[in-house]
Amino acid sequence: MTFIKICGITNAVDALEAADAGADVLGFIGVPGGPRHLTPTAFAEISACLPIFVKRVIVVQRPEDAAEYLSEFVQHYENDTEEIGVRRGAAWRIKAFRMRDSSTLAEIASYPDSIGAILLDTYHRSQLGGSGETFDWDLAIQAKKQTDKPLILAGGLTPDNVKLALRAVRPYAVDVSSGVEESPGLKDHAKIKAFVRAVREFDVEN
Repeated sequence: MTFIKICGITNAVDALEAADAGADVLGFIGVPGGPRHLTPTAFAEISACLPIFVKRVIVVQRPEDAAEYLSEFVQHYENDTEEIGVRRGAAWRIKAFRMRDSSTLAEIASYPDSIGAILLDTYHRSQLGGSGETFDWDLAIQAKKQTDKPLILAGGLTPDNVKLALRAVRPYAVDVSSGVEESPGLKDHAKIKAFVRAVREFDVEN
């Protein structure tokens, strides 16, 4: 079964809708400055509304930035400058790589730290994620050969293209944010349901 992460959740209504639609994991943005950013207080308030067993990922620049967010997993783009990652262990950490070209593949192959999974996202000059743009999925196929960690595919996925991505890459999980939005930070509930349905149809077919 392909795991599904609905990311960029900003309110309890969207969180509950995504959980009810069948999302396995909800993602929350802890990087300041964007329309999807949540404070630790807002994150805690939404978390209190979630059904049991729905997992949470806090997306941050560095693992230490997640210290005030009580989530099951942390997705980070840069490495620790403190020892929080060492203290909590590896399984909770998802290392995000912004896929540009073959140089990113070399980065994945040589990444030295212990992590639970890798996430592949589209490289964007000014955004860490949520750009709504895809990248060359051939890079994702090659990236799978560079690591034995579960691979989470992100970057411009939508209800319309997720089956194509799944057929091409066969990732452990898929991650969607802008592809199921009405506007940045506000989800389109029909698109969430359509995305989950497309993934599950692929799972049944395969």
